[in-house]
Amino acid sequence: MDILTVIGSMGSLVLVTLIGYVAARAGFLTSEVRPKLSALIFNVTLPCTILASVGEVDSSAGAEQITWSFVLGTALFFVMLAAAALACLALRVSRDERPLYLFMGVLTNTGFIGFAVLESLFGGGSVFLGSIFIAVSNVFLYSIGVGVLTSAGEKNGEKDAAPTCSSRLAGVLKNVLNVPMVTSVIALVVFFSGVPLPGPVAQAVDMVGGATSPLAMMLVGLAIAEADLRRVLGSWRLWGFSAIRFLLVPAMCYLLLVPVVPDALSLGVFIVMLAMPTGSMAAAIASTYGRPGELLSQGTIVSTIASFVIVPVLMALMG
Repeated sequence: MDILTVIGSMGSLVLVTLIGYVAARAGFLTSEVRPKLSALIFNVTLPCTILASVGEVDSSAGAEQITWSFVLGTALFFVMLAAAALACLALRVSRDERPLYLFMGVLTNTGFIGFAVLESLFGGGSVFLGSIFIAVSNVFLYSIGVGVLTSAGEKNGEKDAAPTCSSRLAGVLKNVLNVPMVTSVIALVVFFSGVPLPGPVAQAVDMVGGATSPLAMMLVGLAIAEADLRRVLGSWRLWGFSAIRFLLVPAMCYLLLVPVVPDALSLGVFIVMLAMPTGSMAAAIASTYGRPGELLSQGTIVSTIASFVIVPVLMALMG
């Protein structure tokens, strides 16, 4: 892909983010509407995007791409965790903050920004492959990932009131068996059955799914508008973490995997997914388990801003 095309695609996403920022400053987007808008994207427009993308997968290469997507999707979480651990070691992150940084490195914005970037760079077919990556890696995210987050030791001199095994298992299943996950399974059934969606249904999900990218990027603009940018942007450790976790490690992975993975699109999706910034839900999930969410919110903003430079650099490396 031509680097100018990549820069143009990322530039479009930056402009949509800027529109969201301006809308937030003008009072049209507020923190009160964020939960409802996030739920709309996650449960309605994103599943429609996944379903609409099935028809854009090249059937002649589909089986190989899906196989590699499952393989790389399984590896994705563990590579993210190792990358975050490497960054913590290099930046000498304190023991108390280490679980937060590790969680920051594994709960990434693959669902919102990731699909927007994939569709912009590689076309709609890549969204279907991306949904496989997310479906597989989420199994580890909401089990091992949450376990890492809750391993931070003691709070107020006492052990944290951690959930029981049964309640934790129920929480994991609830998070894993979400609407995009179920939609991904349906999309796989549609793909392998060879029976396309009825015309009106395909057109409807394509229309609704088209709202995913702009809404997601406008939410990023809202997060930036609400933040104390002077304080957030002055955190050198967060910038260093973003450089190692989201740029250096994906670049190294590409150089190591390009001789091994024969399917260029699957590898491209893997690198993009690996480079996606910390997700906006990270702080909320951390708060649910009694962890401070401020650092994770700051990490979301810094890594998101950095991604507008990181992704073009990685695309240039991938040629």
